[in-house]
Amino acid sequence: MIFKGYIFTYLYIFLLIGISSLLRNFANGTLTRKLIHIGVSFCFIIFYIYFGSSIHIIIPPFTFIILNYISYKKDLFKGMEEDKNLGTVYYAVSLFIMGLITYFNNSYYYAFGISWFIMAFGDGLAPITSKYIKSKKIYTNKTIVGSLTVLFVSILVMFIFNGIFNLNYSMIDIGIVSLTACILELIGIKGLDNLYLPLEVSIIVYLLGVG
Repeated sequence: MIFKGYIFTYLYIFLLIGISSLLRNFANGTLTRKLIHIGVSFCFIIFYIYFGSSIHIIIPPFTFIILNYISYKKDLFKGMEEDKNLGTVYYAVSLFIMGLITYFNNSYYYAFGISWFIMAFGDGLAPITSKYIKSKKIYTNKTIVGSLTVLFVSILVMFIFNGIFNLNYSMIDIGIVSLTACILELIGIKGLDNLYLPLEVSIIVYLLGVG
């Protein structure tokens, strides 16, 4: 069971990286990077099914902290390094920290998943929607459309988790989480938001869930 989890996780991620690298010849670099950014979030499903809250949920993120840093220095994975910042490393670090918290506190699992999907889809889709749907900039290079994308994604993710896992987050809870994610993405430092956005959102989701 656990062995299958590792096989599926690494095969899936390297398949994403391979597809993204191939697409660089035909698509915009932002699109190929965000394909990985978004796609990796579905590893949560593999983790949930095969690893549960065991120590194994932190092993893949830890290995990718190392691999992503090597890629950042050596330009190893072409499809994800055009930004030339440590965003991919911070992404893995945030997953490692949330996985570690979940290992010690199983009730953190849903906060882990919700914040991972919000970060992946929100931060992943925001620059794409703002690129193709022009709107006014509201802070540095962040736009109204980009911020609304994060807000909508956050609401949708919360509703999906509420439905699938029979959680009891109220509309107020969903609003608090979504607005927090929107604000954090809006004021975020490029790359570094992959670290603090999911961590802060996961803490709020967890506190609302146990309150």
